Amino acid sequence: IEGFVSKPMSFSVQDLKDKFPVRRVWSALVCSGSRRKELNLIKHGGGHIDWHSAVGNAEWEGVYLRDVLLDCGVEQDYAVAKHVEFEGADTHSSGYRTSVPFSTTFNPAGEVLLAWAMNGVPLPPDHGFPLRVLVPGVTGARSCKWLRRICVQGQETDHHMHRNYYKVLPPHITTPKGNLEEILAAPPLYDVSVNAIAFEPRTGTPARAGPLLVRGYAYCGGGRPVERVEVSLDGGSTWAQSTFAEQHRTEAGNMYAWVWWETVVDFYPEQHKEIVVRAWDAHCNTQPERPLWNYNGMMNNCQFRLKVDSVQKEDGSFSLEWQHPTIWMEKATSARL
Repeated sequence: IEGFVSKPMSFSVQDLKDKFPVRRVWSALVCSGSRRKELNLIKHGGGHIDWHSAVGNAEWEGVYLRDVLLDCGVEQDYAVAKHVEFEGADTHSSGYRTSVPFSTTFNPAGEVLLAWAMNGVPLPPDHGFPLRVLVPGVTGARSCKWLRRICVQGQETDHHMHRNYYKVLPPHITTPKGNLEEILAAPPLYDVSVNAIAFEPRTGTPARAGPLLVRGYAYCGGGRPVERVEVSLDGGSTWAQSTFAEQHRTEAGNMYAWVWWETVVDFYPEQHKEIVVRAWDAHCNTQPERPLWNYNGMMNNCQFRLKVDSVQKEDGSFSLEWQHPTIWMEKATSARL
């Protein structure tokens, strides 16, 4: 740990366990490009992976980064200490560095961890063994894996993924060529947007008349609690509120974990052609009705739409079934917009 600290220090994982109180935090990790495939079905952009949904949730174990920084004599003047850079032990040529505002890491209620375990077991290699950063409520790209260095500094990291990629670019940018100045000026991503997804009914299941269980998960960034999730059977003209099956809030009232929600609706295929889902957070933010395309395919949080489609079977007959966005959007239809 170096930079604006009066006592630069190195710690092993065992040092952290021995010296600081062990903390546990429930938090979702959300990729900036979650639900990117929906955007790419509108127009293929420059995002690296065609994610359907890239979200996980766990109880993380470690020590507060704030406690460690205080032990190192961190500079507490926000005019001086502006960002904290994390460097991972990635072996590819450009390595990996990322950063978050110092105010995020130093917030007593922010619960930023140096984590060595998830769900009661040591981190698996894909999750950053032996040590990673966990920045709850912030896009997963900032929760650096295989952590080896922390630097408190006066500027954001200059790593190209931070400066060029993890950003929501204006929709008129359809190629990086000729747009570098505007790309560099766009703000980097931190807090994730409020989002709700339905995982039941599943794609391909029959769409039959009668009571229908609709279930899913929702999350939000910045510690803002998801206050309600709503479901509509008439394209958004009217909404019914679901109930929460699982919630985790911190002692400070923040919510970093996803919530599971569910409701039962009366479904009639002759009247209803889709289910629309949206979430609201504690600051009255909700999901936009339609996708907001951007070249990097970041932060898609449009209302989640399951549609009823008529599908021909092998025997030539037709049946009605549910289809999730990445299925129905692949068809040549104006509905994709």
